[in-house]
Amino acid sequence: MRTYYKRLLQDFLAEQIRRFRAEHSYTQEQMAERLRISPRSYIDLEHKRYGCSAMTFGFFLLMLDMDALIQLINDFRELIEKADQHDAA
Repeated sequence: MRTYYKRLLQDFLAEQIRRFRAEHSYTQEQMAERLRISPRSYIDLEHKRYGCSAMTFGFFLLMLDMDALIQLINDFRELIEKADQHDAA
């Protein structure tokens, strides 16, 4: 079960980070620099080959304004609630 939620979180974060990059017209290299990771690691993260570390996640959170941060939390809560409902059915 934990593996399921771990994968759900990894996919969710990869999509959120990719979307943020697109909305701000950052290159993958620019995002990697802002997240303090290598460009190769960023590409792997964006393509969901690997999840992001806690440190990378922290740097991403610092890039968000308060409204975006609250939206991120609410979107993840909604995703988890849907997953829990699906598992209960």
